[in-house]
Amino acid sequence: MEKIKLANQVLKYKIIRSSRKTMGIIVDHKRNLIVRSPKNTAETKIEEVLKKKTNWILSKLKEMDKIKPAPKEKEFMTGEKLPYLGRRYRLEVSPAEISKVEVKLYQGKFIINYPEKLKENDEQRREEIRDVLIEWYREHAKEKINERVEKYKDKLDVQPNNVVVKKQKKRWGSCSSKDNLNFNWKIIMAPMSIVDYLVVHELTHLIHDNHSRDFWATVAAIIPDINEKKEWLKVNGRRLDF
Repeated sequence: MEKIKLANQVLKYKIIRSSRKTMGIIVDHKRNLIVRSPKNTAETKIEEVLKKKTNWILSKLKEMDKIKPAPKEKEFMTGEKLPYLGRRYRLEVSPAEISKVEVKLYQGKFIINYPEKLKENDEQRREEIRDVLIEWYREHAKEKINERVEKYKDKLDVQPNNVVVKKQKKRWGSCSSKDNLNFNWKIIMAPMSIVDYLVVHELTHLIHDNHSRDFWATVAAIIPDINEKKEWLKVNGRRLDF
């Protein structure tokens, strides 16, 4: 790691050299400052570019300070909480004489029962509860997202070919060239207003296959406070996990 002083702050940064022709600067969600540069770029040149970008770098670091960290990995024990549609629900977990894990949301709590045989194997218990919870979230995400697609497709006068809820590492949603809409199952943890924004966002791609001014104007006609929604996802997006 290299070091540089920018506006009275000493910052560490990492240089990644490759066959690229231009230099790029990244501040990731962990506040790491990364410089991607051509192989033969002198370190003095890199420092010069960093100093020119001082205001941008410090602004990005400040933005990253707002971002809430990913939650600690759950043990799936009574008393822990999981988010669903913007609310956090307490877990009530107990063994039972059943053959597989059962999950239901009842009277403001996630009731989770697991087979007695898993009492002595914490790792397997956690893994099986996690798998069933993910399936529960996916099924409820399908139901809620399809409801919202039905609500907004007529307002936009569009018709998606198919709606799929699945695991996506980096995207909340996407729209394919075949007019299929894909959504990350984790969005069902967010408030319904955020789900609505993401649904309208992807439906609008059936009209505009870009993020042009016209695209954002179409989204804003239905979701006026899009900047608030984007900011919410930026700040809270990493919290939508377990």
